[in-house]
Amino acid sequence: MKIHFTLNGQPVELEAEPFARLAPILADVLGIASVRTPCGIGRCGACMVLLDGRPVNACLVVAGKVEGAEILTAEGVADAAKPVIDALERHGAVQCGYCAPGLLVSLAAAHRGTGDMKAEDVEGLLTGNLCRCSGYAGLRKAIADVFA
Repeated sequence: MKIHFTLNGQPVELEAEPFARLAPILADVLGIASVRTPCGIGRCGACMVLLDGRPVNACLVVAGKVEGAEILTAEGVADAAKPVIDALERHGAVQCGYCAPGLLVSLAAAHRGTGDMKAEDVEGLLTGNLCRCSGYAGLRKAIADVFA
């Protein structure tokens, strides 16, 4: 089937099986470096994207569901998420960087979604983003900085 959507502000048209997963389409077909596909079952958050403004695990979304949608990846939210990126850097919140794009997408969604969100609420939103090397201390400090 032919699908049409907007990716990071640019129109995309491509052929895909209706039940093909979005994460490999973005990563392997369209070359989006920030979309990673380690688990493929929605547990790690490394493939997190914004789909019509909502953070979703792209490995769980099928191509047939993105017709006409707006998709933003870490590349697409980077400019708007500058305060989040600065806080992550300032507090050494990211070590190896593998989880960073998914974390950034989730934090960017929280940052642009509401001005009255508290750090505790944001931490709850990140339950779907796993980081295996940071210990989360720097991440908690960065969240406190941005959402205090």
